[in-house]
Formats: sequence, C-alpha cells, structure tokens
Amino acid sequence: MLKRIVTAVCILAVLFGCIFGLRSIYFQLANILVLLMFLGVYEMYHAFRLAGLRPIPSALILGCIACFPLTYFLMADGVMITLAVTVMAALIVFTLKHNLGEAKESAEGEESAVKGYGLNDLFATVFIAIYPMSLFMLFLPVNHSDAGLLGIMLIIAVPVMADTMAYFTGMAIGGKKLCPQISPKKTVAGAVGGVLGGMIGALIVFFLFDFSGAMAVFPNAGATELIKGKLYGSLGLYLALGFVGGILGELGDLCASWIKRKAGIKDFGKLFPGHGGIMDRLDSILFMLPLVYLVLIFV
Repeated sequence: MLKRIVTAVCILAVLFGCIFGLRSIYFQLANILVLLMFLGVYEMYHAFRLAGLRPIPSALILGCIACFPLTYFLMADGVMITLAVTVMAALIVFTLKHNLGEAKESAEGEESAVKGYGLNDLFATVFIAIYPMSLFMLFLPVNHSDAGLLGIMLIIAVPVMADTMAYFTGMAIGGKKLCPQISPKKTVAGAVGGVLGGMIGALIVFFLFDFSGAMAVFPNAGATELIKGKLYGSLGLYLALGFVGGILGELGDLCASWIKRKAGIKDFGKLFPGHGGIMDRLDSILFMLPLVYLVLIFV
C-alpha cells in the first residue's frame, strides 16, 4: 500500500505542476497529453494482442500522428476527423492486405506470406481509435476552452476522489462483492463510497472556484464559475456532476478491468509502481471527460 500511495502522490504532484505551471503555454501541455495518449494506445494495442487479436498498427500510428494537429486547430471537430481518418485507414489496410495476400498466393501457387486481417481485428482497431484515442483527445478542447482550468480540475478531482474513497471504504467495511467475476476486490460498500468521493471531489472544485474564487489568482484560470452569478445553482450542478461522475468513473474502472481479464493480464503496463500503466490510471478519467466537455458546452 505504501508504494501505491507514494506513487499516487508523485503522479498528482507532476500532474498539478503541469496544470498550473504549463497550462498557460498550451503547446507544451498538449505535447504531454499527446505523449500520454500514445502510451495509452500502445497499452491497449498490446492488451488486444495478448487477447489473440491483431489491431492494425499502421492505422493507429496514423491516427496518433494526425490527432494533435487536427485537434489543435479544429478542437472537437478535429477529434471526430482523427477518428474518421483512423477508421478509413484501417478499412483500406484491411481490404488491400487481404487482396494482396490472395494475389501473391495465386501467383506463387503456395501459401501466402501476407496474412490478411479478420473482421475482429478491424473492429479492435476501431475500438482503440475510440477508446482511448478519441476520448483522450477531448482533453485538448476542454483545456483550451474559456473554463479550461475548471474543466481539467473537474476531470481529475472527481474520478481521483471517487477512486480513493472507493478503495479505503472497501478496505474498511468490506462486505458484499460488487462484480466478483470482473474485479474480485471491489465491494458494494466501496462503490457507494466511490460515488460519495466523486461528490466530495466536485465540492472541492466548487469551493476553490465558485465559492472562494481562490483559483482566480492563476493567470491560466479562465472562467472561475460554473454558472456565473448563481452560487446555489452551481452547487447543485457540481453535486450532480460529482454523483454522475463517480458512477461513470467506477464503470470506467470496471470496463478496463474486464478488458484486462479477457486479455489475461493484471495491469495494462508497469509505468507506475503499484498502479500499473497509463490506462490503469486513466480508465475512470476517460469516462469523465465527455461528461465535463458536454457540461462546459451547454453551461
């Protein structure tokens, strides 16, 4: 547990250092986000390979390369275009490699050395292009919005507090297992604690931004209120975000756990001692991203 806690503290220290120290230099923070996305895509690709599937690497590499310039200039539209480019590239490779393999076999009269991709491989490629690639790239539109710092803090605080409260509540209370076939250690008590933790995380952001205005001292703060001039309206919206975000975060964690179980692995990677890889840390955050993005758009 000590190794897990120390690693978590170090991750948060680096993360908040990037947010408060580099966010005003948009390009630098974007580079960090893109690097993490590359690592997440690789970890998911590796997991699918261990599960016996063959995601198309050339299509995923093209998507990873195209995602930053497209998203940088076109924001959310760039995310959709990146997804479209990746899917089109996967379809082209899926089609051409199969037909080239057949042509080579016919010409040489022997078994082809060019093995085509199956439909499951194509679907695995599209899945990775959506999760984590496209979801992860929503960080950039949120970060570049008028309420960028507020959005980033919500994206981080709600899932982190939900995960922390779920972990310690589950250890302290124990009781009935939540989904023993997916994640044997998770309990119903931990799940309830996770939802409460998500609401606590949202309340912390509410206090720092709307209630106290403490975050206004940062030059990269942008908007410091969720609903301008409506403190109690903001409070209700924060609590709703924390509640829904806590549930989404736990579902994201369970979904990632099921993928790992199907792939026969304990963790997606070994980058963070006691925590696993990038995807082990971002599984709940990725499910929080679309929610915060939609709230920032409509509010």
